[in-house]
Amino acid sequence: MSVAAGPATLPANLESGLKESQLAGLDGMRAIGAFLVVFYHFGIPYVSGGLGVLMFFVLSGFLITWLLLRENDERGVVSLRKFYIRRSLRIFPAFYCYAAVLFAVILIRHTPWVPAQALAALLYCSNYYQAFYGDPNTGFSHTWSLAIEEQFYLLWPMAFLALRGNYKSMSRFLAGAIVVIWIYREVLVWVFRVHQGYIYEAFDTRADHLLIGCLLAVALRAKLVPKFWSWITGRPWAAAVTAGLLALSNLGEAAYGYQYRDGVSFIVNPVLTAIWIAQLIALRNSPWWSWMSWAWIRYLGRISYSVYLYQQLFVDVPKKLLRDYAVIWQLAASVALVVAIASMSHYIVERPFLRLKTRYKQTAAGTAA
Repeated sequence: MSVAAGPATLPANLESGLKESQLAGLDGMRAIGAFLVVFYHFGIPYVSGGLGVLMFFVLSGFLITWLLLRENDERGVVSLRKFYIRRSLRIFPAFYCYAAVLFAVILIRHTPWVPAQALAALLYCSNYYQAFYGDPNTGFSHTWSLAIEEQFYLLWPMAFLALRGNYKSMSRFLAGAIVVIWIYREVLVWVFRVHQGYIYEAFDTRADHLLIGCLLAVALRAKLVPKFWSWITGRPWAAAVTAGLLALSNLGEAAYGYQYRDGVSFIVNPVLTAIWIAQLIALRNSPWWSWMSWAWIRYLGRISYSVYLYQQLFVDVPKKLLRDYAVIWQLAASVALVVAIASMSHYIVERPFLRLKTRYKQTAAGTAA
């Protein structure tokens, strides 16, 4: 059983936001992350698809841990079997459907592909294939991030079970693990000069981004450092500062390249993302940030998984078909095509399995993870 949170209290706006069945603003953040990837692959300058992926990592760590914490508090037990069933129903159908579509495209259009990379992708270990052998730039290239998340889903729930009796101890474990990975990555970057492809795609060099999301969930659930949360969530402009710092860090990456990314922004950006998550939940009713919960933005967040999957195949199609038109029309057509295909995937493939997934829920979810 978990240890009671104690007398500390969170700011009222954050406390009430965390009690809502749908955590406000997070679908909006998913939408932003997914379309950062779309815009990057379209070729818009100074847009970082890597930042979009990083945001997904932090969100995944936060949401998965939040669900585990709620299940632990409300049931007094966490079922690993049901957890893995829920994850499988959420992830596998859409991904393997995408893989089938990709293989059909390969057969019909004779698109280049690498069998070893494809096998690694199907087994959710393409991150290490590409970390060691490089990215051959195929329709499977973006699956490295899915592999990292799947590896996290396999490992973290077991660690959670071992630590669930005391949330303060869990938070110390997470903080320690994050710092160890920071030091480890800095040594790889600056001492051993490990290739940036490994730093970018290996689980051991990116796990801290997911763990920062885990630490955020534990800190909020256990109501740790309440003064800090009061300070960062009490003013709507504070969230704008956080978003601005993320944008500046993205520009730093564009200016100084992968060494800044691997050595600096891989520490700064996930921390800022975690802070922004708390701010968006707390400031959900502010005129500054209520737009993050508009229906159409929430919809884009809900289909973001399929957006991420299919943009790899289709984002460049309108650019080629409309090469004589202005770039703005090419971009609009690319976004429309990706959203249309992702919507089909969401309704035809994802939703039937998501309905089945509800049979294995033991507690109400925040935002569907």
